[in-house]
Amino acid sequence: MKKLLSMALCMLLLLCAAGCQSEQDKVYDALMASSSEGPRELSSQEAAATSGGAEPEEKPQPDTKLEADLVLCTYTSDATVEIWQDYIREFNETYPNIHIEVKDSEAVSDVPGYITRTTVELMSGEAGDILDMEWLPAQRYSVSGVLAELDSLMETDPDFAGDKYYTNVLDGMRCGGKLYAMPYEFAPVGIRLDKKAADALEAEYRTGKPIKVSEVLALAAQANELPEYAELPVLGYCLWDGFNFAELSSRINENEKTADLDSDSFIQYLTALKALRYSENAQIGAALMPDDGNLSGGFCSIVNLWTANQMFAGNYLDMLDSPSVTPMMALETDEGGRLYTAKSLAVVSSCKNKEAAFAFLKFVLDSERKLDPENYLRTAFAPVNRDVNKRAMEVYYGKDQGEEIQAIDKWCGEVDTVVFYDRSRELLEKLNEICSQYMRDLLTAEECARQMQDMAFIYLRE
Repeated sequence: MKKLLSMALCMLLLLCAAGCQSEQDKVYDALMASSSEGPRELSSQEAAATSGGAEPEEKPQPDTKLEADLVLCTYTSDATVEIWQDYIREFNETYPNIHIEVKDSEAVSDVPGYITRTTVELMSGEAGDILDMEWLPAQRYSVSGVLAELDSLMETDPDFAGDKYYTNVLDGMRCGGKLYAMPYEFAPVGIRLDKKAADALEAEYRTGKPIKVSEVLALAAQANELPEYAELPVLGYCLWDGFNFAELSSRINENEKTADLDSDSFIQYLTALKALRYSENAQIGAALMPDDGNLSGGFCSIVNLWTANQMFAGNYLDMLDSPSVTPMMALETDEGGRLYTAKSLAVVSSCKNKEAAFAFLKFVLDSERKLDPENYLRTAFAPVNRDVNKRAMEVYYGKDQGEEIQAIDKWCGEVDTVVFYDRSRELLEKLNEICSQYMRDLLTAEECARQMQDMAFIYLRE
């Protein structure tokens, strides 16, 4: 069998201890797996841009008027704590009288335990002042009143210029029309196809081209009808729940407490999902990947579903002309949601100095740390600050890659739907348990859809 692969987009995500992870967490971790690829070497011109070749900007004068002692709570991870401490050191150059202590989750090493403890601390007023929202249920916290509404803080801050940012990324995080968690980094969700399979099926592809989940399922089914792809699994690094990770994102609306999981269109999705071939061994031999994306080892698959952050890391440019894989395309749900995942910060409603806390959120949002390629690769997420992101791409890719940078920037400006896993991973896990019974022939598609709808209804009204 020919070893053809859709190259997975990789993420240096700040993942933490996974000793008690659920199966869904493991799938998500695989989707967010770290790359073994290092950054490409910068040209002398690019290196000069980050090492003093350009005129240094004058640093702002320290603001000594704001004074506060704040606590930032985050999940246990040495890398996470170190990054926040780096941000705080830089922040204190401008705000020397705002002292921020980083509080991690210490002995709570499993995500459900961390969420439970944080929820209890929020209700008792002991959760600190600023929350790193990674792993935490932002939607549920937003409607419960434990997070401060940020729009009023933005409006009263004369230096906050909303047009500097990917406002669509901010809007996608809103709950009931209001912003409670401020995204500061994000990554679109996309797919790559096996290029020879795509060409054989005359499928169109280009960076950022929208493609719906149903179209991906149909292409995979058609590919399995070709002799050379008859035995290939559809997904690398994850099973069918990788598609649920995407498709459920538009079918459940936590704000309106509605779900569309018993409709004819969802039953059709389940039927198409089950018709494909999956394999737990369809993993990516990332360590064996040469720069051009040709597979020299590992397993293979027709489709890879990933956050599209390799656009911000590794050897993405080298792979654009790969004979093996297509450029990354923008994954859409069948309801039209253009997917992304985000890292965000929130201010706790009990915080006594919200102005000082918001100053830190804005500092992180406007940070130019991503202009350093080392920091650009550190999390492989794009800055929500649009100007910083475009400048960082010019440094990392080179200004001669204007067409590709423009395509990526356009895609970043069009995402509008936060992946469901970021919003309600507890519910997603329960829904996948039901779907698993269907995939094992214990339920019909209609029974599966009805049970998933009932589960979503109960959860949304708790």
